[in-house]
Formats: sequence, structure tokens, C-alpha cells
Amino acid sequence: MGRYDADVLIVGAGPAGATAARWLAEKGVAVLLLERQRLPRYKPCGGALTRRTLKLLTPLDVTPVVEAVVRTLTVEAPDGDRFTISLPEPLIATVMRDRFDAFLTEAATAAGARLREGEGGVRCEVGDEDVAVTTNRRTYRARFLVGADGANSVVAHQLGLRPHHRALSLVAELTPDAKANWDGSIHLLFPSQLGGYAWCFPKGTHLSAGIYTLRPMLPDWQRWLMGYLGRLRLGDGFQRHRLQGHPVPLAGKFAQFHRKTALVVGDAAGLADPFTGEGISWAIESAQMAATVLWECLNGDLDSLQPYTDAIRHRSLPELRAAMGFARFLFALPQVCCRWFLRHEAVLRNFAKLLSGEVTYRTLWRKVWRKGFVLLARPKG
Repeated sequence: MGRYDADVLIVGAGPAGATAARWLAEKGVAVLLLERQRLPRYKPCGGALTRRTLKLLTPLDVTPVVEAVVRTLTVEAPDGDRFTISLPEPLIATVMRDRFDAFLTEAATAAGARLREGEGGVRCEVGDEDVAVTTNRRTYRARFLVGADGANSVVAHQLGLRPHHRALSLVAELTPDAKANWDGSIHLLFPSQLGGYAWCFPKGTHLSAGIYTLRPMLPDWQRWLMGYLGRLRLGDGFQRHRLQGHPVPLAGKFAQFHRKTALVVGDAAGLADPFTGEGISWAIESAQMAATVLWECLNGDLDSLQPYTDAIRHRSLPELRAAMGFARFLFALPQVCCRWFLRHEAVLRNFAKLLSGEVTYRTLWRKVWRKGFVLLARPKG
């Protein structure tokens, strides 16, 4: 390999970095994967894998790290009305990110990628022909760089590619005593004035709960979460632990996703669902798109990474813009929207399919604008 330590150097061993590393290594590309912490490491995240995510991961089987499979959805309106729907197919599978990320990374190293853990303090130098990345241990050189280092991406910041818009997610793990009083469903509450929603679902021996809001400067966000937990009526025996908040970067319409011989993927690129805050599926999809373009560049079929930015803009951003429109609509009128869910099972079923990734936001919006919610929800007969 001469003066290079790898063909592709990837910073961050989350879902995006590990997926790109595995895909490229399977093609015979020399991949070096740098991770700041030692794996497995805890990461604050709801850990919901949608059906879309599981399809993107195919043929990789993640069953060994799945904590729970959920088929039932309960939606609660601001006034306390609740409605529940059960689906024959799984709505989501839940994972703990420490085990899930380690599992994906093991798949990447099994394919031939090299992993270096405990490599922090990243400083990037990106040129027209190659890159140099300096960590707290040494300097590495490669032909291409992938920034997959999450919501607070150092790579994206140094490349001038950091997303300017951010949402906020607050996650808490609840002890097994709480799960004893739980029905096993996903519970979503859309409070007025939160600009988002609160959620709770099972994970192995415990429950995971949190809030998500498009208002990152929301005051007293811990109070919102504690109010929600009280509303769930979980009993007096449970304890809350690992309460942690994290930003959810959201890419803008004219965002750039590469610079010279470097690109960013997943949260580092601001690729997350503005309505749900879900980012794992977008991390995996963007990693696959990045790996495809990198493979073609290494083979001489492409002479720049511009096709990666073009692919994100044409394939991903239109759906994410539709998701933002849906979020702003529902978060502004939660009682009205929840009333539609309550009165019309067909609407609730479409909403459940949206959450699972089976229905796209653009498809749903086309129905809304063409027929209106009233016609969409019109009872049969």
C-alpha cells in the first residue's frame, strides 16, 4: 500500500462507520476504522430498529442483539385519550447500542477491516489526492476519509460540513420494576407545546423512555420527562437511571456532504428523521451510498465524491423534508391529529406503517394533499 495506512480511513464505529467498513472490506478494500472509545460503550439512544432498518441490514442478521420485538402501538393525545393498534408484523425491534454497535463492528472486522480503539483527539488534513488524520496516538494516511463520528462530529466540524439545525432527544433507562407494569407496546404521547413527543418501549429486562423535540432550547426538558413518566402510571418501585440528552443534527436543503477526498455519513451528516429523531436507518443507508461511491472512485470509475452528495440530495433529502413538514404539522396540532387517529383506524394503521418505515412520508403527504385527511380517514360503507 506504499505510503498509505489504508485505502479508506473511517472515524467512528457506530452503525454508519461499521456498515461502511464492512461493505468496503467485503470488496477487498483496505479499511482502517478508528473509534475514540473502547467497545462496547454505552450510547444514549432509543435503540429502535424499524423494518426499514432491518431490510437495509440484510443479509446481516442482528437477531443475536435484539432485546425485544414490538407489534403494538399506543398513541395518547394531549387530553389523555388513548388508542391502541396491533400489527401482524413487527413494528420495531429494540437494541442496546453498546451491544448493537459492537456487533456491527465485529462484522466489519470479520470482513477484513482493521479496528483501532481509544483513538481520540482527531485532527484532519484533507487534500485533493489523499487525507491525513492525527489522533492522540499517531498520524494515519489514506486515500479517502469517512466521518462517521456522530452528532458532535469532529470531522464534520473541521471540514466545514457540520449541520446547522438541531433537535434534542433525552433518553432514560427504567429499572425492571417499571417493566412489570408495562403492556409491551410502544407508547407515544404528543403533548401540546412540547414541539415533539414522549415515548416509552420495552428493552430486554427494562424500559426505555424519553422525549424528542424540535426545540433544542426547550426549558425544563427534564421536567417534561418526569411529567411523562408520572403519566405512565408505572408504580412506585421503579428507578430511573442513565438519564442523558443528546443533539439530533438535521441537514438543511443545500447541505454539502463531502469535501475533496472526505465525506460524512449518518449523524455526522445530519441525516436523521426530523419527525421521530430516528437516525440508525439513515446512518446505514448513507454508509452504503458512501461505500458505493468510494468503491467506484478507488476503481477509477469516478474522479470525485460529488456523486455521493448528489445521491443524498436526490434520494434522502426529499424524504427528510417531507418528514419535517409532517413533524411541524403534527407537533403544532397534536390534539387535532390524534383525534383523527382515534376516530379512524385506517389513519392509525398508516401512521404505524410510517413509524416502521413501511410507508414513506412523501407517500403519506401525497394522500394528504390529494384527498385531505378527512377523505383519507373516511369510514368505509
